[in-house]
Amino acid sequence: MNITNKFFPKSEKNKIIILTLEINKPHLNIDEFKNFEIMNCYELLEKQNYDSLNDSNEKRIEYIANEIINSKINILICDVCFSITDFDKISELLKPNKLIINKILVPNESKRKSKLLDGQEIYRNHSRWLDFYPGQIEEIHEEFEMKIKNLKTKYKNTETEILEI
Repeated sequence: MNITNKFFPKSEKNKIIILTLEINKPHLNIDEFKNFEIMNCYELLEKQNYDSLNDSNEKRIEYIANEIINSKINILICDVCFSITDFDKISELLKPNKLIINKILVPNESKRKSKLLDGQEIYRNHSRWLDFYPGQIEEIHEEFEMKIKNLKTKYKNTETEILEI
């Protein structure tokens, strides 16, 4: 599936903006994003000397939004947000520049299920060394499923499309 050949509601500045939730650069088919500047969020923040221990989440959001605003071409930033409100805050910071987030990419159901099974296997094999209680892996999985469901609901009637890949 070629993600960039599908219809995109373009920002007024004709820049396509794609963000991902828990999808890193190595997990993308880079050939589908030939005309994009692609980076992992941690690379962007490292470039800005962001210090997660001392700098606020608002500062992190500002750095991400500024990178998008200052990008001269289409941009894809991987593994951007911790919460739905992070996407909302980025969207708000982009609005004065007449920019929108076109797509938010999330892991598809089979990738999420695989991650759950991997986590359960690790827990079975190493529970005595892990700081997890029984059932916590499943709780984390359910929380992530709910986050994706809420993200889809929140952006259902907007110009931002939530796409599982």
